[in-house]
Amino acid sequence: MTHPGLASCIIPSTRPVDIAQEVEMTDRQHKISLRFGNGADELDALEPLWNALQEHHAAVLPTLGPGTRPRPLTDAWDRRRSKYERWLEDPESFFVLATRNGVSAGYAFVTVGSGYAGWKTGRLGTLETLAVLPEHRGATLGTRLLDAAWSRLGEKEIDEMAITTAITNLDSHRFYERHGFTKAFVLYYGKRPRD
Repeated sequence: MTHPGLASCIIPSTRPVDIAQEVEMTDRQHKISLRFGNGADELDALEPLWNALQEHHAAVLPTLGPGTRPRPLTDAWDRRRSKYERWLEDPESFFVLATRNGVSAGYAFVTVGSGYAGWKTGRLGTLETLAVLPEHRGATLGTRLLDAAWSRLGEKEIDEMAITTAITNLDSHRFYERHGFTKAFVLYYGKRPRD
């Protein structure tokens, strides 16, 4: 799914090493746990993480276009949750929740589609959301979430994933490029002219 005013990226990739249904990894200071989910009844855990991502988006992209400001967090979450619920009706959609020292710290949400009509891609995963709380950034959580998403897609024999990121979110561009993604589309946002 693409979002107005945002740049889109895609990469064909080999599948990473398999990851267990629930994985515990320990670094020297923190216990990190990754857990897969695919039930709408599990979405409440994502709300504070989504809200932090929205605050970040509002900081790096204060307006989507002239007169289009960010929504209040409650409204934004209600709309996003509704999308998550619809996407989770497809049994191939999933999310990965990361906790650090027992506290929710980030998540990735992935949908699966048939691929691009005009390019020879296989089935395609779309990373709809990758969110890591600010205090946990730089601690490899984003990489671990992305690796977990790739692993789950690999179980489904899906070797390609697309993502969408704000054109002004240069840190996310660098993150995805470090992980082999390349820019493939530019999406424009506009409003119908009014007399």
